[in-house]
Amino acid sequence: MARTGRARLHNLKARVAGAAAGFAHPSLSELYGHAVDQDASTRNPVIVMPGIMGSTITHPATGRTLWGGPDRAAFADPKNRDELRLVAHPVEAGVPLRDLADGTKIDGTVTKLRARLFGLPLSVQAYGPILSMLGVGGFLSEDKKKNSLTERYSARSIATCFEFAYDWRRSIPENAALLGTFIDNVREFAAYDAKVADKNSIKVDVVAHSMGGLLLRYFLRYGGVQLHELGDEPKPNWLGADAIEHAVVVGTPNAGSMVSMEKLLGGLPASPATPGYPPAVLCTMPSIYQLLPRVRHEPYVDGAGEVIGDYMDPELWARQGWGLMSEESREVLGFMYPSLDTAAKRREAAMDHLAKSLDDTVRFHRAMDLPAEAPPHVAKHLFAGDGVMTPARSEIKDGQMSPVEYDYGDGTVLRSSALMDERTWRRETPRVLTPIRWDAVTFVPADHMMLTRHPTFVNNALYMLLEKPRPDCSYREAQGRPCVDSGSATDG
Repeated sequence: MARTGRARLHNLKARVAGAAAGFAHPSLSELYGHAVDQDASTRNPVIVMPGIMGSTITHPATGRTLWGGPDRAAFADPKNRDELRLVAHPVEAGVPLRDLADGTKIDGTVTKLRARLFGLPLSVQAYGPILSMLGVGGFLSEDKKKNSLTERYSARSIATCFEFAYDWRRSIPENAALLGTFIDNVREFAAYDAKVADKNSIKVDVVAHSMGGLLLRYFLRYGGVQLHELGDEPKPNWLGADAIEHAVVVGTPNAGSMVSMEKLLGGLPASPATPGYPPAVLCTMPSIYQLLPRVRHEPYVDGAGEVIGDYMDPELWARQGWGLMSEESREVLGFMYPSLDTAAKRREAAMDHLAKSLDDTVRFHRAMDLPAEAPPHVAKHLFAGDGVMTPARSEIKDGQMSPVEYDYGDGTVLRSSALMDERTWRRETPRVLTPIRWDAVTFVPADHMMLTRHPTFVNNALYMLLEKPRPDCSYREAQGRPCVDSGSATDG
């Protein structure tokens, strides 16, 4: 049974206990300093992928940053019609989501947001720590000046690290197709760097945070095949698995996150680092629907405490006035798209976009939840948070959502969701029931955005990626390097 109440008290006690316990951690720079400085002959290329809202969006025609700049001024202005439209996902009735495009560009990951609160500097870390940990992003900048990472690590180690910044607003399978092309280019580069004739002998390791883990898992299962191509009865083909040796997912909502519905109903509140955006903007983004919890897990109840049924039905959203189907959201659509100049046009566009997004979500969940064995050469590592009480069931009343039950997680993703635990509320069996065969699971007592900074994650991830003996490194033998079979080695 999910824990109720006392969530804030528990979280406060956990923070105090962690600060007072004085846990000892090794010097990771001493442990792995030599290992970081490897070239492609002894190390797999590493690709890091952020989660939702973790990539920078720019407008190439003007050079304007619309999302992910260092402060509020480098985000789309919610009062500017054109900027608001550009930061939203395109909307057009009768056109498939995959065919809708805008004029924006994805331009790297969000590493740090800076703002000033009450005159004091405020720094909000995003993906900087994980990138820095692996030397990612240390290539020469466009002006050919070295940055701090190229001074910290040699060019050899930096040549093996890459970041895959993707359009997090769009459907996850769409980005899987782009990931395939990106990995192909990385393998070609690594083969050239290691003087290997066959790029297909190169394996890559991928570290993916939050929604990035779903993108990675979809790519492993289906490569770049799109949802409409899978049909109503998808079958994993593992087209993406050939290139990957270690798939490391961190804080990934494998069974969805309660936060997704919160954003679809309430929008993105303003913060010291970012402006606020109304629900209609987020409701245009197919990826946020794909982060919804599974209907079968019964995460939402109504004002009477009754479980809300099939919330993948757009008619339910229309009756309840949720998301795009609220009058306020339709007015925002009209603001962004002046051609929607009547109530009828706005409602048609909203219903059409909602129906497409929910249909894709149903297909995506079906494709991801099928039990299937990955090829044996792919090692799947999960890092999940379990030190913060996290909303596990919420009441939706008058279009507003409020948590009524809590369970362990990272504040955004439940432990059970990361594991894809099908026991949900009942716990009839003592052991986890999951369609995902994890090769290793590590629990980290940190919140969602701090997982990648926690010493437990950093230590274990660096071992896996930089020091762990590898079972197949024949392309290294060709370079006269020793190749050690890992046998039954584990990732403690």
